Amino acid sequence: MGNRVNRKTAWIAAFFLLFSVNSFAFSVDDLQQQLSQSTLVRGEFSQVRTMQMFNHPLSTSGTFLLEHDKGLLWQQNTPFPIYLTLTKNKLRQSINGESQVMNDSENPMAFYFTRLFLSLFKGDTKAIQENFTMTLTGSKEGWILLLTPKSAPINSVFETIKIEGGVYLNRVVLREVRGDVTEMIFSNQSSTPSVLTEEELRAFTF
Repeated sequence: MGNRVNRKTAWIAAFFLLFSVNSFAFSVDDLQQQLSQSTLVRGEFSQVRTMQMFNHPLSTSGTFLLEHDKGLLWQQNTPFPIYLTLTKNKLRQSINGESQVMNDSENPMAFYFTRLFLSLFKGDTKAIQENFTMTLTGSKEGWILLLTPKSAPINSVFETIKIEGGVYLNRVVLREVRGDVTEMIFSNQSSTPSVLTEEELRAFTF
């Protein structure tokens, strides 16, 4: 009788434990909802790229601004200034006051990766799932999303992409098939002010 009661008690405990885990598990849908709440994010970045052909890693740093509808402003300050603007169908790169503009019809492959990059920033999991197998662990306070490419051309470039964050993206690690690794750290992120300045609006107009 005692063993029967113990088995029943254990089964009930296991059931409620399973129910509790499933009820509070942090899902991909939860992640998308969390990241999409901030439609405008400003912050700083530092990037370290380790390449097989060089003995020392390449380090850069600067500021960024992501506006979900407009795109991404990426201002590299060190070791030298580069200003990069990404939108849905255009890319502008400015160095030493000289700008080069490219659209998606001129280089479809470049924009394939540009759209992927913007999807990662925005947490657009539906777009990401088209190209990657996704493994999500953690909670809304601290999560890790591991992306494994499904097919070409992504799987010929990246081995995995690891994204870590909480309210915002905090860290991205890109591991390439050829052995190169790029690590990006994001800090001092804020969603205020919640609207673009006139200067920021002009930056997206080209």
